[in-house]
Amino acid sequence: MAGSQGIYRTPAMGVVENPTIGRQGDFLDLSLSRQGAQVTQDQVLAWAIAGRLFHAQQGDAATQLAWTETAYDEDQPQFALTVPTGRTVIPVSLVLNIEDQAGTDNHYIWSTTTNSIGAGTSTSMTISPMRTDAPHSSACSAYSLYTGNATAATGLIEVARWVDPFAAAAGTSPFQLVWDIKTASNIPVLVGPATLQAHIIATSTDAEGFGEYVWAEFETPALVDKQ
Repeated sequence: MAGSQGIYRTPAMGVVENPTIGRQGDFLDLSLSRQGAQVTQDQVLAWAIAGRLFHAQQGDAATQLAWTETAYDEDQPQFALTVPTGRTVIPVSLVLNIEDQAGTDNHYIWSTTTNSIGAGTSTSMTISPMRTDAPHSSACSAYSLYTGNATAATGLIEVARWVDPFAAAAGTSPFQLVWDIKTASNIPVLVGPATLQAHIIATSTDAEGFGEYVWAEFETPALVDKQ
């Protein structure tokens, strides 16, 4: 239609493919600013608003956790998020806050598997929705500090690794190790069954600190369309 300055405008519309916004196949108007610039929404923010982000943590309040892996043991991770068949998980933020570690080579490893490794002998963790009214529930399970073997991993892929040989103790500065979806060079998509896991290893005294883990979770057919 003609505008006041003789400019013709054609309405622009798009098809909704992600059912967390509208329904699949719906047509919605695109949003524009008063200056005519298209308004877009950050993908992670859209997941958060839709109630698709979930959280688990290691360490509680002021009580830090002592990770216990003094030699690499693939069957005994220090954290695991198991994804069942029918669900898909995309990690959003994986943060390790280190307060104490010995001055040996400390390895911090994030990896994925193509099976659910199960609980083994571990401590079950609480999974909380990041949207407070919890419109969706997580179908995953989170486990801490395996001391007995989990199911052997299949299709193992290492996503990130940090190696730190320096001591961190009273009187020194704590530090963070952060994997973030917005800065990552690789982004795993865990189509269940699958597992996201962390190994935190030191050859003598293991590190201590806090872990904060956030992921997006969907029913697989809503996110992954197999061609």
